[in-house]
Amino acid sequence: MIKMSQLTRLKKATLVFLTATACLLPAATLANSPKELDIVSFYAVYDMYRQGDLLGQGERKFSQLAENQYSLSLESELEWLIFSDKREEVSIFKMENGQVSPLSYKYERSGTGSDKKLSIEFQADNKVIIEPRPKRDAAPEQGQPGWLDEMTMHMQIQLDLMNGKKDLSYTMVSNSGELREYQFEVVGEELISTGMGRFKAIKVARVYEDRKFYAQHAWFIPELDYVLARLWRMKKGVEQYDLVIKSYSASKI
Repeated sequence: MIKMSQLTRLKKATLVFLTATACLLPAATLANSPKELDIVSFYAVYDMYRQGDLLGQGERKFSQLAENQYSLSLESELEWLIFSDKREEVSIFKMENGQVSPLSYKYERSGTGSDKKLSIEFQADNKVIIEPRPKRDAAPEQGQPGWLDEMTMHMQIQLDLMNGKKDLSYTMVSNSGELREYQFEVVGEELISTGMGRFKAIKVARVYEDRKFYAQHAWFIPELDYVLARLWRMKKGVEQYDLVIKSYSASKI
């Protein structure tokens, strides 16, 4: 029988995994300058493993809705013994000169434990409307240019990698409605194995300043529009998840 402590750890690991991966998606291919973007729509499927066990899959889609208006969505479903987790997320945003500007974000989760819904509206006057409002560590109602949501944060990482940036810092309103700071750095290139074969990928690491035995690494494939190929996380010396791409298809918009 599964122990409650194991179930709690798995729920926490799943939450961190989906938070971290909800936005790590292929978005665009950079031409000769940050102002020239060759946008592609895509559909990507990922398998999620934890300590060698396959827990489920996630599907990500990117598409254009109107002139300079795009949609990025995630659907995932995980099961392990008596634990289940189903999530849907979608961001609507604009892109200009290599910068993502979110318009709206919606999040819905169901399964073992409490269900949850949250929506964020990023208005033209920089107001941020969050429903429901978080009970603690709330983001101010008045935002600032450059703030992102869970999904558009890593959309911005994609664009910054295409522009050759090495040190990446972002301010993000989380799916709990809280304001958070994230920092990443480019480690280098590695040859990795995926469900699609072997690829040369760019390795990116999250920077933890005050947490020992924490690590999170992501690998992106430049020749496939900088698609996220793999995401791995360790917490307190124990592997939490290993996300690996299974299939990817893209077409120019």
